[in-house]
Amino acid sequence: MRFHGLSLLFLFVLAALLAPVVEAQLSDQYADWEKGPEGFLLTKKEKKQWSKITTDAAAEEFIEMFWARRNPNINNPFNSFKAEFDAKVRFADENFGYAKRRGALSDRGKVLILMGKPDSRQVGAPSDIDGRTGQTDNTLGLTEVWFYNPATLPEGFKLKGSRLLFMFYEEQRDSNTFTLSRSNTESYKALAALGDAPEVYLLHPDLKEVPKPVSFARAKPASDAHLAWLDETNLPFNDVAIVLSELGVTDALSRPLWVHIELPPDAPELDLLAGRVKTADGEVISNFEVAAEPNKGQLGSVYHLSFPAAPGSYVVDIVGAAGGVPQVTTTVEGEISTIPETETWMSPLWFGVSASPNSEALLGEAFTIGGWHLMPFSGPEVTRSMEVAYFGFIVRPKLTEEGAIDLKARLQLKRDGNILGRPFNFPLDSSQIIGDLYMYGNSVALSNLPELGNYELEFQITEAGADISVERTQPLVVTE
Repeated sequence: MRFHGLSLLFLFVLAALLAPVVEAQLSDQYADWEKGPEGFLLTKKEKKQWSKITTDAAAEEFIEMFWARRNPNINNPFNSFKAEFDAKVRFADENFGYAKRRGALSDRGKVLILMGKPDSRQVGAPSDIDGRTGQTDNTLGLTEVWFYNPATLPEGFKLKGSRLLFMFYEEQRDSNTFTLSRSNTESYKALAALGDAPEVYLLHPDLKEVPKPVSFARAKPASDAHLAWLDETNLPFNDVAIVLSELGVTDALSRPLWVHIELPPDAPELDLLAGRVKTADGEVISNFEVAAEPNKGQLGSVYHLSFPAAPGSYVVDIVGAAGGVPQVTTTVEGEISTIPETETWMSPLWFGVSASPNSEALLGEAFTIGGWHLMPFSGPEVTRSMEVAYFGFIVRPKLTEEGAIDLKARLQLKRDGNILGRPFNFPLDSSQIIGDLYMYGNSVALSNLPELGNYELEFQITEAGADISVERTQPLVVTE
């Protein structure tokens, strides 16, 4: 059978028209993204934009921009808002789930995610709670009320009055299925706050491009020329620089990597620090360039850096330069762990040869604890005229009825491995830094040591209310 050329073309066109239309589809990873807890934060405009996304690449770009627009510090790759969001989602999933429904998608989960932890909470029979439920004790389940102080919420909520409350009814006792009241006399204000939350947390609505990440707030992106210095291995102070790293604390949920670089007295004073932060498998996630700020250390000039990041393993490459000439390169590896989200937790105990006040320091700056900048030990050599400073943080402590923390210190002195006398036990004062974050600190004079020689100071700090403690030993070589 023969077809005329035009008829053959017609058949091809007809076949194309009749063929099923294949549209680009999102993978399972993104198909229901907006139905998860993140959807609570979507503005009306963002919901419309998301509905038009059909590829994984576009979804990834949207989500990256979604979080960037909510990052309190737009130039910081560590998004503290997202870290807090993830922590609240985990808590809700672990505590508010029922049947096969995620706790983060429950009514209590939504309120926790959008409004944060309540200032106070009441649970009881309906008629026991505030006299406002309109129900009786015949109700099978309990009533739970969360109270918030509007003054402590972000200003964008524009809330008036002395309190904001959310009331939840348990559908059946012991079911853990709590439904948010929408008819309570104060519900209108609570529901309005939930409706306002997506716009309140949208800090950078006009952001068009995700910023090139820098490693910490006060830095700027490093130049290619300065990053090239990282490949130089024969710099004059590479073999003599003392490099220390510690896992620090920023707030009740975040941990940065603190780095201490100390150069000998004959080294020139650095005026520039630059470098990059990589994941354990070598992926570069940020870089930095910042003016160096020298401090007087135990042996020479000291430079401190703080690298905030999400939990994970990291490699930090650093170069220091003076007068446009690189002087030292170093690499630091660190593991940033997650802080427990609900229970009491104590930071490592940090020792130093001195501590100077720095009231202008930001939370999380390297070796800064509650306005005090600690100078860590670079080596065990000390003189009897010095003092050993020690500091630490405690998160969500168990407060006494008087609102204090029951902290106790135990100090055991050893000489050449042998115990000297009985341990010293004494109470420690603490002070609140912000929210659930508290600090303590003090110093021990070395002038009371009986003689020169090799010693060990064994410290144990105990939080009696939570029955937890932290320990650390500092070796000392005491000279005149």
